[in-house]
Amino acid sequence: MGYSITRAVIIGAGVMGAGIAAHLANCGLKVLLLDRVPAGLSRADMERGWREDIPEWRNSIASSNFAHMASISGPAFISPASRDNIKFGNMEDNIHEIGAYDWIIETIMEDLEVKACLYATIELHRRPETIVTTNTSGIPIRQISREFSDEMAQHFLGTHFFNPTTYIPLVEVIPGPETPAALTDFMVRFLRERLGKRPLVVRDSPNFICNRLAVAFFLNVLYWGRERGFTVEEIDALCGRALGRSRGAAFQTADTIGLDTAALVIRNIWENAPHDERRAIFVVPDYVQRMIDKNLLGAKTGQGFYRNTGQENGRQAIDLDALEYRPLVKPDFPCLQAAEQAGNLAGQLQAMVWGDDPGSQFAWEILASDLNYAANRLGEIADSVEVIDKAMQWGYAWQLGPFECWDAIGVERSVERMKKEGLPVARYVEEMLLFGCPSFYIRKLDGARYYYDFRTYSYRPCQLN
Repeated sequence: MGYSITRAVIIGAGVMGAGIAAHLANCGLKVLLLDRVPAGLSRADMERGWREDIPEWRNSIASSNFAHMASISGPAFISPASRDNIKFGNMEDNIHEIGAYDWIIETIMEDLEVKACLYATIELHRRPETIVTTNTSGIPIRQISREFSDEMAQHFLGTHFFNPTTYIPLVEVIPGPETPAALTDFMVRFLRERLGKRPLVVRDSPNFICNRLAVAFFLNVLYWGRERGFTVEEIDALCGRALGRSRGAAFQTADTIGLDTAALVIRNIWENAPHDERRAIFVVPDYVQRMIDKNLLGAKTGQGFYRNTGQENGRQAIDLDALEYRPLVKPDFPCLQAAEQAGNLAGQLQAMVWGDDPGSQFAWEILASDLNYAANRLGEIADSVEVIDKAMQWGYAWQLGPFECWDAIGVERSVERMKKEGLPVARYVEEMLLFGCPSFYIRKLDGARYYYDFRTYSYRPCQLN
């Protein structure tokens, strides 16, 4: 069967849906962005002279959400022509139009029952053979599609974009149980060649690769950070670029994603990964729930773990006990100073974990735990250390993936320390060392890079660039 996409409809105009709409429009697709009709006229609406029967008001959730996304995520369009590629609508007046589109993308809230109601509506209005995808952050594809007709199930899969969509290259492609290989292959080519993305086909495991690891790492950082009484700034400084991870570290990244969205993703892992060794910490911390209740959701509401007052030096961080904002205080740990003076990434990570100050001890605790967690996911979320490393680099802007980080600090040396401290070591890592393989990556005489394959106990050529 031949597949083709020139027109796409996106249902759900939150930060992700609006961002995807902008990216597709920039790539030349005709886009329809839909959301709900407002519940009623606001005072501002009435001051504009709007009525409940005019399109401007009925489409205003989609259009205003898009405008807000553009204001916090940088330039939305690469040219005026791109702006003309997008049309706003609502689920009551425009749902019948989805039959004219080649690709329907669902980006609504992470609630399986709400999604099921939407997909029942989509089935009524889509034309046969239309591709349908979900941007779910981690609800299993097989659960979403279990009530679908055979025809729609055969045209359905997950395409998980990352925020901000314009700048983050990764898209996790998750085939459903009925998705033909030909459709998966088409979507990979389309995402790479037409949308300029770096797609990875991943397993239908809870929260896939990036969010499974990112949420586990985030909660681990929160747990150890609170145990040590560190501030928001200190935690971010110790677990961000200094550890080869993203500049946004833990709290800045959570603000970008949205605390409400993060909470849904956390609950999804708890429900769908009952045998995970970290399940006890897959809960929304009390102070995070209190922030959500106060609408301190991050970038989407203008304040989360951080906020900007708009004044000179006006960026502030929240006090995790009082939940009140205060001026930023620059963290002062010897390990951070040593890391800044290192000449390369490997030296930087070594400076972070082999020091003896409280910051270094914190960095070691979270890194040792996270590295073993990632290794324990081999065979569950991916069959390759290379795929996991690239997913975290492409999806969360990490400088080094977890297994590259492990190589940087020294696998043998760190495993020896873990055992001395009574920390568990992942079985696959112990086997790797037993079979005489000292690192996850090597370069052979041909100059090519190879990764350790835990299934064959040997090295294989790297495939991803």
